[in-house]
Amino acid sequence: MKLISRIFTAAVALTSVLPAFSALPVHAVGQNVSSAVSEDIGLVGTLYTVADSGKADHAELQWATTLSAQSYVLYRSANEKSGFVPVYEGTGNSWQDSSLNSGTKYYYQLKVCGKSSDSYSSVCALEACDLPSDLSTYDNQKGSSLVYETSGYKVGNTYYSYSLKKHAGMDDIYLEETSSTDGKHFSNAKNVADSSQNSALASCKIESVHIDYIPEKNKVVVWAHWEKPSGYSDGKALVITGTPGGQFTVHHVYNPLNIQVRDMAIFFDDDGTGYLIAAANKEGQGANATMYIFRMNEDYSDVTEVVNTLFEDQYREFPNLIKKDGYYFLFTSQAAGWYPSSGAYSVTKDIAGKWSELRSIGNSSTFSSQSGWIVNMQDKNYLMHAYRWLRASETSGTTLCPLYFDNGFAFYDYCPYFKYNTSTGELFPVQQGDLLSQDKPVSSSLASKSGNSPEKAVDGSYQSSFNAIGDYKKWPFYIQVDLEQVCDLSNIQTSWYICKGSEGYYTYTVEGSTDGVNWTQILDHTNKNSETVSKTYGFNSDMLKGRARYVRLNVKGATLQNNPDNNWYNPQVYEMKIFGKPVSEAEKPAPYMDIDFESGTGELKPNSGASVKRDSEKGNVLYFDGSDSSFAEFPTGMIDGCRDYTVSMDIKSESEGNFFTFAAGKNDEKYVFFRVAEDVFRFAATTDSWRDETEIVHDLDGSKWHNYTLVVNGATTKLYIDGRLAEKTTETHGQLADMGTGTSCYLGKSYYADDTCFKGSIDNVKIYKCALTDSEISGNPVTSPVKGDVNGDGIFDASDLTDMQQYLHGRKSLASPENGDLCEDGILDVFDMIAMRKLYK
Repeated sequence: MKLISRIFTAAVALTSVLPAFSALPVHAVGQNVSSAVSEDIGLVGTLYTVADSGKADHAELQWATTLSAQSYVLYRSANEKSGFVPVYEGTGNSWQDSSLNSGTKYYYQLKVCGKSSDSYSSVCALEACDLPSDLSTYDNQKGSSLVYETSGYKVGNTYYSYSLKKHAGMDDIYLEETSSTDGKHFSNAKNVADSSQNSALASCKIESVHIDYIPEKNKVVVWAHWEKPSGYSDGKALVITGTPGGQFTVHHVYNPLNIQVRDMAIFFDDDGTGYLIAAANKEGQGANATMYIFRMNEDYSDVTEVVNTLFEDQYREFPNLIKKDGYYFLFTSQAAGWYPSSGAYSVTKDIAGKWSELRSIGNSSTFSSQSGWIVNMQDKNYLMHAYRWLRASETSGTTLCPLYFDNGFAFYDYCPYFKYNTSTGELFPVQQGDLLSQDKPVSSSLASKSGNSPEKAVDGSYQSSFNAIGDYKKWPFYIQVDLEQVCDLSNIQTSWYICKGSEGYYTYTVEGSTDGVNWTQILDHTNKNSETVSKTYGFNSDMLKGRARYVRLNVKGATLQNNPDNNWYNPQVYEMKIFGKPVSEAEKPAPYMDIDFESGTGELKPNSGASVKRDSEKGNVLYFDGSDSSFAEFPTGMIDGCRDYTVSMDIKSESEGNFFTFAAGKNDEKYVFFRVAEDVFRFAATTDSWRDETEIVHDLDGSKWHNYTLVVNGATTKLYIDGRLAEKTTETHGQLADMGTGTSCYLGKSYYADDTCFKGSIDNVKIYKCALTDSEISGNPVTSPVKGDVNGDGIFDASDLTDMQQYLHGRKSLASPENGDLCEDGILDVFDMIAMRKLYK
């Protein structure tokens, strides 16, 4: 009632002032929840805690789809039905929200942007909370064990526990049963099945052991992979069943239905049907080439038929099948011996029917582990229990990743620690701070194509990667990220390229800088004599301690396990995540050279054809007359060794043909330059003359004053014209840092003898020994939205008033509606329009 009264009163009062707006409707900031929900999208939200904060007030959102997606938009609202505003836009498949307020429930919905249409996920809801007091901590960094209040299978008032063991000094196998009255202290060990029932247990080895208890039948079921003490040529299954506290029977050591089986799992469906899932092979195939699903008989002592075969010739192993929300999920790992391998899963609603293609999950190495079995925590939460067969003695032998499901999709990610309670099913991942690096400005010392640019290493996706152009690959190399704020660093997680059969470990250092010029090493991971270095493949999680705005991962090399002296890897990094805590806003770097020509030319030395003159628009400028002496020289070596630098100046050109407006380098073989002609801008860089230049070309009217800012950030080069990004390349392979010392630097002069000198005017020359960011160039900080800027172009002007008017009439949507809520009441209406007009005046 109050809102309606307010609008009515305003409409009467403003009739003569603003008649066109008197009937405009009220609009909530943001959009309504979409009902166009697709079953082909999965979205999960996970509350996590930071270090020892005691609160689960951060969230990780993960998503996946089988739709053809060009990009994603994630929306958030504190209202279930409306007010959804975009919080993430990009091509990644995860995002972390560090701005949750206690007591507020947040709703998330994902838009999948396709080529011709958009689709939406179901809504995911999260509410920050205090951590329960009765939680244990699991350490993925150094290893620990899950804590259970009780263990074993409870039958009546007795708990029973079973394990396959061997006698000391022997190769035999027997099944041991122990019992307990409290589920904590077990004793009364006894042998319930051994070689006396089947001689094959007298000398053998056992792997992939699965023991389960079926309450409805009061039956313990044991299936395991059996082999002779040496080799893996038999591929047999050991089958034992029995009654807790009673008789056990060794039924078989055999090839089920005459099929060799190795890595295996057993699964019991809701109707009691049992299944054996095993890595097997058809006739003529290699071991583990195809995954088989067998149906068991009534007492689970044998199999009766093959109900499905999957992943033919894909060599998947370590199967584990679970059922969740009506879907069957089959998790497997890539066969890679004892080395880490990529995990994947397939899903169906009918075990005997069609299964999905294998879907990627986690990173390329299952976080330096092998996908394993699933821990069910009271049907409330789940864990992927992955094995680290190859590891340092002081690191964890298992990697446990919280596992989540939605709409037939599965997700897991790495956390250094997590807090949990196996009795209640509570589970909270622990990260060491905010995720600082995602979608921040990033560069590499190596050239790359746009589809494999450095941005792919911080985009929130384990499926995309930075990958250097093969013709320009070299080791060492670096990836550098600008966090755009000064932060205390705590953890870096790096997902590497890994090749099955030629697995490699990486040596590297991490450096930090607050100014982009002076660097401090904060991590050294180069000692090959350390097992932590030489036995960690595919993924590294390193704790950090240091303060920095810029973070640089210096990758020294990769050592391949089958060919340690021949690193044939192409430099490639899938994802680099940096965690920590922001401590202060970043100050814009000060220019190394700053000349406005109002009080001379500073350290810039003009030749006779260049002189300071008065310009009607700019005041004093440096004018170049186009003669052979029309140039000016900076101090020699001014930007020697720089891989990151920014050159900015105002230019009005009168030139055509071949010439350099700005140049740095050694000669006509090694140089970087740009020229502004009357109709075009051109940048080029090379260490092999014109034959191998990286270039940027942009058409424009160069005869008028424009500001040109060239940002070189490793192999990434950007051109800004009047503060707006005009061109970009990530393929700059000719870099100043590779040109040695004593480089020269000119305005107006080319390194080619046949070129002319520049003719035109230059003003406000600034040179920085670091790469400025978009916000530092545009003057609009990322953290400070522009009031009234409803069209999202970074400035507030008359076009925003026009767009707002059309929006209120229902004729147009707004790119940034939240910037138009000047009354800060959560709605867009005529009063915000009035405030925008006042702001514009």
